[in-house]
Amino acid sequence: MQNLAEKLAQTRVFSPLPPAECAELARLAHKRTYAPNDFVCHQGEVWTYALYLATGQLRWVMLSPTGREYVLYTIEPGRVFWGHSLFDDQPMPASLQAMSPSEAYLWHRDTLLPIVDRNPAIWRAIACELIATMRRAREIIYGLAFQPVAGRLAKLLLTQFPVHASQPLERSITLVEIAARIASTPEVVSRTLRQFEAEGILELTRASITLKDRAALERLSETLDKTKRV
Repeated sequence: MQNLAEKLAQTRVFSPLPPAECAELARLAHKRTYAPNDFVCHQGEVWTYALYLATGQLRWVMLSPTGREYVLYTIEPGRVFWGHSLFDDQPMPASLQAMSPSEAYLWHRDTLLPIVDRNPAIWRAIACELIATMRRAREIIYGLAFQPVAGRLAKLLLTQFPVHASQPLERSITLVEIAARIASTPEVVSRTLRQFEAEGILELTRASITLKDRAALERLSETLDKTKRV
């Protein structure tokens, strides 16, 4: 099994580090474990840390003034997340929350920045990582703004099914979670799923979803892709 230093060396941000610096970074990391729904940080908190996700899945979720949650994107194992407050000492614009049992390694700014400053190439890698995150968030926001609920739901479902899936998929996320990801409500999500079932796209049970017509879902999701090209 790879040790932490080896895993860090494979990330976009820390790959420019010499092996000795990766080893030092691993030594200084603070290991944290999170249960599902645990918060890593809260919207409005000043959180001056960077995080490497070893296992599990995290979600970047924004709370609107009316109290509704919007999931902008998820963070998968092997990714590095940079707290906005680390750079500007301002409150976090959204919350970071565990979606499944997760294990992460954290560094406070005072620990991390001396290593970064000794290796200036990392600043460019950080900039590229943050720009990639901004572009990903922009695509999601465009989808929320311009694509109907059916298209957003279709796009989310396509990410859950392997390309050649034929077996039922366990319903591991709730209607509330789906609604948060596509900026809708559980009631609308439920109606749309039933509509998909009536049209022969899906087969639903209380415990699973079976994809019957992938091409139909792909057609529904095309609206967002066309919007991006305009």
